[in-house]
Amino acid sequence: MSTIRRQLFGLSDRVRASPLKAWSLAICAFIVSLYVRFLSDHLLPPGFPYLTFFPAVILTTFMAGLWPGAVCALACGFAAWYWFIPPSGNFELNASVLVALAFYAGVVIVDILLIQVMHKALDSLQDERRKSDALLVEQKRLLGEQRDRERQQRILQRELSHRMKNTLAMVQAVVSQSLRNATDTKLAAEQASARIQALALAQDALTATDWEAGDVETVVRTAIAPHNDGHNRFDISGPSVAIAAQPALGLALAIHELATNATKYGALSVPDGKIIVRWQTPGDNQFQFSWTEANGPVIMEPKRSGFGSRLTERIVPTYFKGKAQATYHAGGYEYHLRGTLGSEDET
Repeated sequence: MSTIRRQLFGLSDRVRASPLKAWSLAICAFIVSLYVRFLSDHLLPPGFPYLTFFPAVILTTFMAGLWPGAVCALACGFAAWYWFIPPSGNFELNASVLVALAFYAGVVIVDILLIQVMHKALDSLQDERRKSDALLVEQKRLLGEQRDRERQQRILQRELSHRMKNTLAMVQAVVSQSLRNATDTKLAAEQASARIQALALAQDALTATDWEAGDVETVVRTAIAPHNDGHNRFDISGPSVAIAAQPALGLALAIHELATNATKYGALSVPDGKIIVRWQTPGDNQFQFSWTEANGPVIMEPKRSGFGSRLTERIVPTYFKGKAQATYHAGGYEYHLRGTLGSEDET
């Protein structure tokens, strides 16, 4: 029953929304009610002039709205007055006619008003329902956004914890290795401080990309910036290559170590010295990096491997799952790193 009622009210909404349908229904209802009244005239006793017109007015008002219903009521009233209220065939007014017309007017006015009140109540109910549905949709959307924010916050917290652990582990290794077997604690502290500063600069560069994959050139130029005197001492070239955060920190630390040694003992310690930095990706996810010093002093391979050498040749390559090789020749020092770029999930 409720389904039929919903369908009936839905049909009424569609008819009322279309003026053509509404007025067509009013005209049809009047014509049909007049025709049926003529057909049943000989079957009805005197005193029933409005028998077929009341349903037409009620149906039109319910289905088509106020004004089509009111016009249909007027047309039906005049038709009943002319043809079915004695004396028929004219619009004569007398006491009995006035009573009949007043009765008709009272009934149709009450019917039309009641139907209009019902429609208003239903329209108001539908508006409230639409508002409730809209609020429910908005509430679901807000709840979904809140769940997304909470999930994102948990991811960020885990990511932050992961990065802090990696960074602290790297800082701890730098400090402990710098101080281990140090004969001059002040010099060792200065070296540790410089290395930590290099890490901080690399982290600043990564922060600019929200710690997503950085660019190798950005890492290289950031790491050599403290050693670049602006006299074209560095020849830097390589393709645009994305590198994950942790390998980027390792590469920055290695470059800092290489540049520091070059400033003290290598190509940067003489006026004409020059450093050539190259990198490439020869295969899928493969990475090669080279640091070549030219026009520098002759450097002898040290007899004892210090932390700087262990850092560049053993520790940093692990971030690339690769290997590093250092060579000493008459023209200077060369460093080659081969490995893979890796991904952030591996760090």
